[in-house]
Parts: sequence; structure tokens; C-alpha cells
Amino acid sequence: MIYKKRSKPLMLVGLESLIIRLPNNHYYYPKVEEDLRKRRAGFAGELNFDKHINEFRPSYPIALLHDVCLLQNGVYFQMDSVMILPDRILIFEVKNLAGTLRVKTNPTQFIQEHYEERKVINSPITELDRKKIFLELWLKERGFNIPIKGIVALAFTNELHNENQMDTILAFTQEIPIILYDMKVSDELINRIEMKKLAVEMINAHQEYNPLPLCRTMNIPREEILSGVICQNCSEGKMQWQKKRWKCIVCQSVCANSHHQLLSDWFCLIDNKITNREFRSFSMIDDRSVAKRMLKKSGLLMTGKAKTAFYSKHR
Repeated sequence: MIYKKRSKPLMLVGLESLIIRLPNNHYYYPKVEEDLRKRRAGFAGELNFDKHINEFRPSYPIALLHDVCLLQNGVYFQMDSVMILPDRILIFEVKNLAGTLRVKTNPTQFIQEHYEERKVINSPITELDRKKIFLELWLKERGFNIPIKGIVALAFTNELHNENQMDTILAFTQEIPIILYDMKVSDELINRIEMKKLAVEMINAHQEYNPLPLCRTMNIPREEILSGVICQNCSEGKMQWQKKRWKCIVCQSVCANSHHQLLSDWFCLIDNKITNREFRSFSMIDDRSVAKRMLKKSGLLMTGKAKTAFYSKHR
């Protein structure tokens, strides 16, 4: 049973807003572009893993949680996926890495060869070992004593060279259901009721990383963010409010609700609240009454009155 589904990371949501509102010649643009590419690839790999793991439907009870971040001894540790079985807990580390992978031990090294580039990358096995230590401590504090195993799931169909035998399973995502079916469940260390209790405790203790608004996190001045309602057709920020609809002066596309994305961009990048004046400045609308109607109809929560009023998302 899936107790926690995967959602798009807030950092990825924020970067998708930032990349369209940052000038191409901005000093941060190449870094944001590369970070966005990596995070999109990582999230795509996790979704690919989710698709395959759903093929595992055993006769015994399981609890599956995606994207769990817990706090132990002042340290946050994030697990791509966690599966609770009757006799063990599995932590999955999902990687979406292109090219050829060479895995060495003593010390553990992952070497990625892609086109003509060869580089040593952080070992997902070492990452798993670290997370196993923290999860074991977290479980013991709550009265659970159950073995923890790690599996590295490769979402990309790589050419893989594994030089030595390792305790940690390293497999492609499409192989994971078969590996799980082949696992023999021994003594029941945790029953269905305890399994549910543990899954709920993990959900309640989950600490989602929230870097928004990104301008504050990344120290980008507000004035360096492009204003204007962006056209979904041509990506130009030159839509104008005409006759109760937005019209792009570049490609002539029209849309009634283009300001919804603008508001989303504001909350992702600038602030967690917005005033009528700020909305007019960001959307380039002159009419205060039109702006007020748009804000009221956008599903936002209004706080205060008259000039002190501001709008924010419901918690």
C-alpha cells in the first residue's frame, strides 16, 4: 500500500519559474539552467522508478512511502523511497545517470563516462549507508528494531561495470519488481498494524524542504526578475489585459487566466504574499479595480483592509 505519494520538489517548481523570468544574460542563468536540467532528470528518474515499483504486488502486507525526509540528531536525511516489509525495511536511492558507469570498492567509487568526459561522482552506496545509520537511530527511538537494507535503482539503462561484489543491490529500475519478488520474507518482525503505525509516524515526521521564495534563498534582487504576464504560446512576457482577457501583442494569442501563472511565479520567486500594488506592478495592469477582481477570483486568502490588504495562498 502506498502511504505517501511523490510530488514535484519545490526547488524544481521554483527553478521552472525562475528560468523564464531571469534574463538570458544574467550571471546566474547558466547555473540555474544546469541545475534545472539535473533536477528534471532526477525527478523523471524517480517517476520512472515509481512506475516499475507499482508492479510489485506481494501476498503479504507492505507500506511504501516516496520522498521522505526525516530529522535525527539535528541532521536531515532524505530517502527517495522507503518500503516497509514484514521482516525488513528497504531504502531506495534512485539515480538517473547517462553513459557508462564503473563501480569500484575499497574505497567505493562511482565513475561516470559520458561522451568523452570521465568524472568521479558521489557514491549512492555511501549515501545509502549514511541514511541507514540515521534511520536505524530514528527507528530505535520509537521502539522499532528491524533490519534495514539499501537498493540503488538506476533509472537510465546504462552500460554498467561492477568490479566487485557488494552488499548493496545495484539494479535497473525495471529489474526491481523481480528482485523484490525473489526476496524471501522470513520471520514477521512487524505486523500490518505496526506497519501502518510506522508509516504514519514517518509521514507526520516528514520535513519537506522549502526553498521558496527563491530570490530570498539565492540572493537575487527583485528588480532583476522579469515582470509581465508571460504568453504560454510564444513565451514572451508581453500580454496585455484587453476586453476581459489577456492578449499577447507578439503572437496575438488570447487567454482569460494567464495571470494565474504570474501569481505562481511571484510566490515561487518573490514573496509568500502580494499586495494589489505589487500585483499591478508585476502584471503591468494600471486599473486597481481590475487587479482587485483578479486577486479575489484567484483563490487567494485576503488579509487586512483597503491599502493594508494583502493576498496569500491558503495553508
